[in-house]
Amino acid sequence: MSNDQNTTGNFMAGIIVGSIVGAVTALLMAPKSGKELRGDINSQMEAIKEKSGEWKETVMDKSSELTSTAMEKTDQLRQAAMEKGSNVVEVVKDKADQFRSTANGVTDQLTENAKDMTDEWRETVHEATDTMADQAHGNIDEVQALSKDSTDTMTEKTKEMADKINNSMNE
Repeated sequence: MSNDQNTTGNFMAGIIVGSIVGAVTALLMAPKSGKELRGDINSQMEAIKEKSGEWKETVMDKSSELTSTAMEKTDQLRQAAMEKGSNVVEVVKDKADQFRSTANGVTDQLTENAKDMTDEWRETVHEATDTMADQAHGNIDEVQALSKDSTDTMTEKTKEMADKINNSMNE
């Protein structure tokens, strides 16, 4: 836009300068008296003033049109940028929601797996504890039985020895 304005402004300046130089050259080259020459110069200056006024209005109109067009285009671009920005925000929100859902799903699955594993370990520990307790009770019962048998055997042998000793002392 700025380049178009510069080109238009340069063109208009060239027209004005060219008209002035052309008019002055034509007046100075024409064979006329001083009074006629001054009159022609004044009339040509008036014509140039009128033309430059017309060109000024044309330039102002074009400038207003270009400014209006630039503002419309700027508004359109701003609106498009805002729409694109809104679209990007929506896409980011959607992706964040998807990620959050996926992360929550994975976290829930991991939590469930950890609970399952904990329950399995607890069950295994309880089974191992029960098995070990049963084995310990069996071993205790066996030791008690062996101990009772040993004690009974020892008691019997002690009685036999005591009887033998009593018998030998009585004899």
